[in-house]
Amino acid sequence: MGWIKDAKMDMVTKEAQRALQEGRAVFTPKLNTPATHGGLSGSIPGWAEMIEAIEASGWVMAQWAVGNDKQGRPEAYPLFRRR
Repeated sequence: MGWIKDAKMDMVTKEAQRALQEGRAVFTPKLNTPATHGGLSGSIPGWAEMIEAIEASGWVMAQWAVGNDKQGRPEAYPLFRRR
């Protein structure tokens, strides 16, 4: 992964672990689309890896919502519940 994707992965993983340590019942990060993603069909770089890392931390995705940022790029709002 590139350094930006690595930084996003590290941040979301640490936030997921902190939420568990704080005793949270749910965790709701925002996953944004990289500026370099050209809007083509296919996997959005980093999203699968971030979801896998969050679930490996002890969460299970329960719901998923997607919207667009002000540039029209997709943003995901997954809801994770404690495993």
